[in-house]
Amino acid sequence: MSVKQIARIAIMAAMMAVVFTMFSQVLYLEAITLTIAVLALTFERREVFYGALVFTLVNMLLQGVSIWTFAYCLIYPVYALLFGSLKPVLRRHRWAAVALVGLCSFATGQLLDLPFILFSQKVTLIYIVLGLKTSVIQGLVSALEALFLLDPLLDRLEKMERK
Repeated sequence: MSVKQIARIAIMAAMMAVVFTMFSQVLYLEAITLTIAVLALTFERREVFYGALVFTLVNMLLQGVSIWTFAYCLIYPVYALLFGSLKPVLRRHRWAAVALVGLCSFATGQLLDLPFILFSQKVTLIYIVLGLKTSVIQGLVSALEALFLLDPLLDRLEKMERK
């Protein structure tokens, strides 16, 4: 791996950390999925994967080791691989990218509740049912974010990448 790639991974992880921290204080507003999507549609899949992994590990160090921070270590790098793998399709069909951002944002809330199955299936079911409304709204808000911000963010990153 070159120094340029390592620097790019560090910058991506820093961007994700800033976005995650800024928007985590606002209910229903989750912009990390959009950030990962934009990065994956612009840069190499491997770099975005490592950026997401570094971000989640740093996030775990800052917020402490918990079920949620550990789940982030699994969810966000997988999203980076998913968006990176579907890059040719998502670049051609922006509506698919918008829908996938919304779906992944919705799924984040639901996937974060799954580790509670270690405690009890009933507890997990309660968490999923109670979090369903929040996850639906979060997914819709993220889809709207992608609808209005995906193209401008991609244009900016592509310009930066060319220079």
